[in-house]
Amino acid sequence: MQRLNSTYPILLTSAFAALVLLLSAYPRFDKIRYFGAATLAVPADTVLAHTVDFRDTVAGSTLYQVLSKEKYPLAYYREIRTGVCFDNKCRLLNVVLYWNPTGRYLGFELPESEYLSKSDHEPFVAEEYQRLHALLADSLSPLSTFSYNEIVPSTTPPNPDVDAVSSATARAVLEYVVPGAAYTTYKLWHLLYGPAQEEVQRLTRQRLSPELLLMMLDSPALGDQIWALNHSRGYLEPSSALRQRVLSFIDPRDYNLAERAINALSPPDLESTSLQEVLLDKFQTGNHSLKKLLLTKLREAPALSTASQQALARQLTTLSGELVTSGLDLYQQQPTLDPAAGRVLSELLENDNAYISKKAYQFFEKVPLQDKLVQKRLGQYRARHGLSGTSR
Repeated sequence: MQRLNSTYPILLTSAFAALVLLLSAYPRFDKIRYFGAATLAVPADTVLAHTVDFRDTVAGSTLYQVLSKEKYPLAYYREIRTGVCFDNKCRLLNVVLYWNPTGRYLGFELPESEYLSKSDHEPFVAEEYQRLHALLADSLSPLSTFSYNEIVPSTTPPNPDVDAVSSATARAVLEYVVPGAAYTTYKLWHLLYGPAQEEVQRLTRQRLSPELLLMMLDSPALGDQIWALNHSRGYLEPSSALRQRVLSFIDPRDYNLAERAINALSPPDLESTSLQEVLLDKFQTGNHSLKKLLLTKLREAPALSTASQQALARQLTTLSGELVTSGLDLYQQQPTLDPAAGRVLSELLENDNAYISKKAYQFFEKVPLQDKLVQKRLGQYRARHGLSGTSR
């Protein structure tokens, strides 16, 4: 996206400060406004105006960034003024679109005395505004895959600013638009989820801090939490409140959040013995899927501590074949194998599951450990299976 590198402050009116804090989706008497849950429920202080190339046909190149006194980005908005036409008669679509700092849709408002209308020039009623608000909040809407002609089929050359009246809206898209306002719905959705959203996220990334990420993780919206987890890598200082909060998302009850939280941990983070211990505690209480994620993540650690090697070994002896294999692969990459952990792992040579005992034998052939108990169990395994040779 081309950026014109122009940023300047503007005064924040008391009316807008109230708007930023408006969390309910109900219109006001003076203006028509619909808003969802805000990522950050913090008072607004200033607004910065950024000049951006939005790469669309809408006039104007300004994206406004709302900041708190602490300079946290609270919201972004863009003033939309474009034509919407019905039967060769056009009227101005005048609306302000709002984003949360994560790029999630926040809401829309119309200037005083403005209203939205349908193809028959009938104004929207409250239920239609509510429907539009709900449709715009759906970031995964199939509207992303439909072309203009599929939204508004026509026998004449398509006009990108026409809201169909002579031709019925394609049945396949009726579920995703406000009836009689197909193009308006389509246009607003694509303005929300196009280059402007990318710019919102870029500007927020410039202001990220552990404190801001911690607040985002307390958002009521799942999408905000996932966005914050996706951007927490590199900010997780030992003993920090942010690291503790990220680790709290490693929970078998929500695989998606757990996976994102685990991914936030970097190899330098994993040098911490205390962090390894926390992850192994999570491993003990996790389900099969979470255990797989944690074993994969622990392979990024430069080395497992002695305590971690021993704790994991005790758990591996009770697990199924796939997890045992992954665990042994993790031990194989360690610079040294702790003898006590090795003795516990050698119990796998006596496992009733032939697959597991064979994997253990192959492991000790590659990672020799000069320990009497391990050597004894290796000898017994060879005797049971008619194998010759001695452990190296």
